[in-house]
Amino acid sequence: MDEQQDMSGIALAVKKAGTQEKLAKNLGVSQQAISQWIEQGWVPLRRAAQIEQCFSIPRTRLVDPRIVELVIAPTQAT
Repeated sequence: MDEQQDMSGIALAVKKAGTQEKLAKNLGVSQQAISQWIEQGWVPLRRAAQIEQCFSIPRTRLVDPRIVELVIAPTQAT
């Protein structure tokens, strides 16, 4: 089984950045914010878009699971 598939999106972002501090610097937030996001398992929507752009992690893996449907791009209108 692929280790990256088992990780939360924010844990994967930290892994790709190297450390929580490096990810925090890249996003312009504190290391404490990153730590909080890891604890809760998701990031604010605005930060999800930044992380998606920087690290190619789909925002659907980064946001609160309760709002995933809101961030999925709509398919073609019928």
